[in-house]
Amino acid sequence: MYLAIKEIKHNKFRYGLIIFTIFLVSYLIFFLTGLAFGLANNNRSSIDNWHADNVVISQYANDNLSSSEIQSNALPEISGSSSDYAYLGQMMGVASRKNEKKANISVFGIQFNKFLKPKLIQGRMPQKANEVVVDNGLEATKLGQKIKINNVDEVYTVVGLTTRNKYTTSPVVYLRLTDYQTLRYGPGSSNKKINAIVLKNSAGIKKETQFTTLTTNELINNIPGYAPEVKTFALMIGALFVIIAFIVGIFMYILTIEKTAVYGVLRAQGISGGTLVKSLIWESSLLGIAGIGLGIIADVATALTLPAAVPFLNNAFLVSGFSLVLLLMIILGSLFSISKILRVDPLDAIGGV
Repeated sequence: MYLAIKEIKHNKFRYGLIIFTIFLVSYLIFFLTGLAFGLANNNRSSIDNWHADNVVISQYANDNLSSSEIQSNALPEISGSSSDYAYLGQMMGVASRKNEKKANISVFGIQFNKFLKPKLIQGRMPQKANEVVVDNGLEATKLGQKIKINNVDEVYTVVGLTTRNKYTTSPVVYLRLTDYQTLRYGPGSSNKKINAIVLKNSAGIKKETQFTTLTTNELINNIPGYAPEVKTFALMIGALFVIIAFIVGIFMYILTIEKTAVYGVLRAQGISGGTLVKSLIWESSLLGIAGIGLGIIADVATALTLPAAVPFLNNAFLVSGFSLVLLLMIILGSLFSISKILRVDPLDAIGGV
């Protein structure tokens, strides 16, 4: 470590460029990770908040919640406690409010005495017809506000606010299941349907051909656009890890070539090749820690300054894990220079000078 610190202090500008390069790449990785996690969370947060195990939908829905329809008079027989299952209605919609622009929403019809009810940050749960709970991602929404959904005649009153309850990136509006069925199928309609039955713990259904049972993760992975979005970000972030290894490797190899004479003198003084290799590893580690640390600071500052409309969300576990992987890739990149250090001949190196 002593040799590494002395070398970095002696060539501040060159090593500063390496730190700056590592900072830029690490910041880009953390920023893309925040965007990817934020977008994924906006697609799935409402489902994650169920803390459920399985979801029963129609066999003909192609594993897609929005496409599923189950007749209320043809529900499957459910085993287990009544507190371990809940009926769900879901549809996409447009909310309109007085003097406010229209906004895309996801409508959930639920039983508010069951586990699907959201956690409130303000207000109360609906107690009568046409009362709703709204995710605070629906901008400028406040308690007591009147909203319309899909331009129907019914007017809904916001009695509760929740947070981080989104589905397909749209804020969720929670209605009583009966209000949802009236909204979707019209008042007095006998064609009442639900989209799914959500199960947890030991609850289950008898195997019937017209139903499909999915885990919540399987349901999430079948949200339109979710899986390709996650894979795209994963590919970009993975490519950046490989790129940083090559960048650091090239930098360190060039510096090693320039220091061939210095390494020759050190070898002539009896310093072993192993000590020089350790110095190289310490150099890359210190440069990596400095660059990654600056990247984390910039990432946190970005999270604090971005507007709420940007789907950016840091995850401490991902940032910590990616920091360790990034440091490992930086060290691996520097190891390209090991063979050059070990092949240094003191006489040739000194003679070259």
